[in-house]
Amino acid sequence: MEIEAVGSVPSPRRPVTGVTAELAAARTKLREAAPSDNWEGVLAEVQRLQHDEHTAPLAAMHAVYAKLASGWLPPLSR
Repeated sequence: MEIEAVGSVPSPRRPVTGVTAELAAARTKLREAAPSDNWEGVLAEVQRLQHDEHTAPLAAMHAVYAKLASGWLPPLSR
């Protein structure tokens, strides 16, 4: 009897939906808006909003995106 290896059977992929899709889309949009040398500072600001102001992750990303759109830039990370 031959048995096919489990690793060779592709698992069906489900489309990403709901909050996960919204978070992924917001992060992509934020990444596209942020200058590449400021990405770490952008992430730091998202984390700061989540921690200090108790903002939900999606809301924090939207807030930082709005700041970037208004001309705000985080300090350059070293």
